[in-house]
Parts: sequence; structure tokens; C-alpha cells
Amino acid sequence: MTRFCTLLRVACAMLWWLPALTASAAVLHHDDVLGTSLDLHIDAPPAQAVAGERAVLAEIARLDAVLSRWRSDSELSRFNASSGPQELSSDLRAVLTLCEQWRLRTDGLFSCRLGSLAQRWRQAQDSGVPPPRDELRAMATAAASAEFTLDDGIQVHRPADVVFDVDGLAKGYIIDRALEAARAAAPAARGIRLDIGGDARYWQADGAGQAWQVGVADARAPRDNGLALATVALRSHAIAASGHASRGYAIGPRRYSHILDPWSGWPMQFAPAATVVAADASSADALATALSVMPIRAGLELADALPGVAALVLSDTGIAFASQRWPSLLAPGAAGTTAPEQLVVEYQIPHLASERYHAPYLALWIARDDGSAVRQLLVLGERSRYLRDLPQWWRSYGRDDLPAIQAIARPTRLPGRYSIAWDGRDDRGLAMPAGHYRLQVEVARQGGGHELLSVPVDTGQPMDLKTQGSSEIGSLQVSSAGN
Repeated sequence: MTRFCTLLRVACAMLWWLPALTASAAVLHHDDVLGTSLDLHIDAPPAQAVAGERAVLAEIARLDAVLSRWRSDSELSRFNASSGPQELSSDLRAVLTLCEQWRLRTDGLFSCRLGSLAQRWRQAQDSGVPPPRDELRAMATAAASAEFTLDDGIQVHRPADVVFDVDGLAKGYIIDRALEAARAAAPAARGIRLDIGGDARYWQADGAGQAWQVGVADARAPRDNGLALATVALRSHAIAASGHASRGYAIGPRRYSHILDPWSGWPMQFAPAATVVAADASSADALATALSVMPIRAGLELADALPGVAALVLSDTGIAFASQRWPSLLAPGAAGTTAPEQLVVEYQIPHLASERYHAPYLALWIARDDGSAVRQLLVLGERSRYLRDLPQWWRSYGRDDLPAIQAIARPTRLPGRYSIAWDGRDDRGLAMPAGHYRLQVEVARQGGGHELLSVPVDTGQPMDLKTQGSSEIGSLQVSSAGN
């Protein structure tokens, strides 16, 4: 049985949906598809829906025989087993090309070159002895530095140090091709949803009714009856999720993540989980995997830099970080999807007389009146030793997930005036109701003092509030956007 959702990524049971199809739509389910299940919904005349279903199953079976690393008779397995140049099918060539493109785009943090490392960890699981770190590092370095080209030549040579494992985007590629097959077989279709183990592609004809309502579950610990972290509205999009909790290597009493650091070969620790929306499933698939390996800030910057991509990243303990486009996908009419008026915060790091001045560590966040955290806006300072000198912020965020906080922290800043805005949303990207909150600004400086300002704000009223710190914080102004 093939298992595209097992080793490098876990997206199974992370997403669910509310239909946007007509009463005549075909609702189809198949088990044992790529090691998981297939849910297919085709809003088309009955004969075309049947033809679409057959086309989908045939295309999945065809590509499974090409891309599966779990089948010894697949084209990928034959390519990995040979040391000489080989002719590749257009599909395997396309997938390997996508793998290398995403590897370059993520500075090597997404990689399909980790097959030998995954095999080494499976051997370690069987023996009960973890692999030596220096051995893994040498294997990872050799795989990353190997020369590999996919030019216009018919034959392709696999580097001796590389065993390709394309699970990081193969399922997405298969979903994309299967959706194309369904559309070709059902040309009168008005909408199609194709979901394989939680990764899904949605398509709607222009003007074909309401968007699909897709619930986003906690990718760290997916549950069939879990509450949605958010509901997004999708028309012609793909969505994929990646987490670390459901699969791994059990060696003695310890469990290790199935997602490997491409540079060290060691399983990721304290790594985030990600849900990604993109135009196609292979991109969503690859990005979800990449964002579960990349530092959170770098992953969000990558998502923001790619057209049409949105992401929700959860730290190891569940702190949420939304990309810039994520709020725009939230389902209209869902609770908390209309943001209140944006607030702009102007803050000053003052000039202080000091024989040896150290730029301060600073945290700025929104809290409820009871002190519970709503939205983390800014962290300046990247060394945990000094982040602990911000005790109020530390209790709200840092002590729960310091690796995630360090991943979004920015370098300290010299004295001057700076600004930051709050869009009225919480850490998950959901809009908060208008009302009373507190702006928390906490500063600590090595060799200096500590100061906390807790400023009440009301998002339901126009604001233009000014206050002044007494030592480590200078002037502070909070105003409604547009004031």
C-alpha cells in the first residue's frame, strides 16, 4: 500500500469542509487511495460525474506507479536503484524539477534528497540505536552538495549520494493532475472538490455559487471532532497542512519527528506546524512541508512573497502566526471575521546617558483586561537570556514556546521613533470584537532598567492617546488608523 501522507508530511484529518454544491452533486468516497482515503465531490450531470470519478481514480493509479517510494516497481524506485543514466517520464521529470525549484527557493530547507537519511532512521528504529550525528551530518552534506541537473536531454543521471523521496509534494502533484482529469471528463461540471488524506484542491466555475467553507484544524494534533482554529472560504484554491505529532521514529523510550533537518539529518525539534493555501496543490504541499522546517519568521516572509499564498503557522505549543493574506481568506460571516478599526502605535526608544549603552529588549502585545494575551505584535531581541528580563511578556508568551518566539524576534534597535499597527486580529488571524483591551509595552536593557506600560485602548471608539514612559520607554502614542 502506498503511503504519501506518512513520512515527510502529515496532513491526514486536518481539514474539513462544508459543501458549496447543488443537491444533484455526486458525493464519492474511496478508501485505500495512496495509503489514505479519497473524498470526491463533483457537481455535474450524473453521467459526467461517473466519468469524472473514473478519470480521477485512473490518474491517481497511473501516477502512483510513477511516484511512489513505497512500491519497488514504481518508476521512482527504479530511478533510485540505478547508478546509470535513465530516461524519465514527463511526470517524474516534472516532479523532480519542482523538488529542485522549491529546494532553491527555500535555501535547501525543503528537500526531496533525504531518502537515504529517512532509510537510515528506519534502520535505527529497527535496531533501537539512534544514528550517530556525525554520520547523519555527512550524509546530509553529501546529498545537499551533489550536482544534479534536469536539462533538455532525454537521459538523467542520479547522483550516487542522493536517494530521492518526493513525498513532500507528490501527493499535491497527483491531486492537481487528478483534478485536471476530472474536469476533462466532466466538462459541464460547476464545482469539484478532491481531497486525499486532508490535502485538497477546490475548483469552481465562474459564478458557480458560494465558496467552499473549509475548517482548519490544529495541525499539531488533528482530531476528527476537534474545533476549527479558523474557517476559510475557498473557490479555486488548494490547501495542505503539515505537522509533527502523528508520525515519527520510535527508538527505545523516545519518539523523534518524521520531518528531518536537511542540513543535519536529525529530526526537527520544537518545530512548527503549518496550513497553507495556494493556487495549486503541489505548491501548497511543498510550502506546508517547508514551513514546518523553516524558522517561523522566514516561513511567513516566504508565504508573503509568493503570489496568492496564505499560511497559518502554529508553534510547538500552539501559538499562532498568520501571514498577511490569511485574514482575507477567512469565511465571510463567520464569528470574528470582521476586524475593528486598525490601531497605529508610535513608540520611542529614548536616548539614555550610559557609559556603555546596550540597545534594549522590547516586547509589544495586545491583551485583554484580565491580562490574557490576544496578539503578539513585536519582539526585539534574539537572546533568550535577556528575553527573560521581560517578565510580563515572558509569562504570556516566551516561557511557553521560546524557540518559536526566537524565530520571530527581530534585532534590537537603537534610540529613535518607530511605529507598528494592530489590525484588530488575534494571533490566529481572527478578528476580535470591538471593545476594551490593553496595549502592553515592556522594555529591559542590559546594564539598565526595566519598564512596563499597560495602556487601555478601546477599539470601538476613535482614539488619539499619548503617554510617556519614565525611564526605558519614551513617548507612546496610540491612534485610530487614518487619524
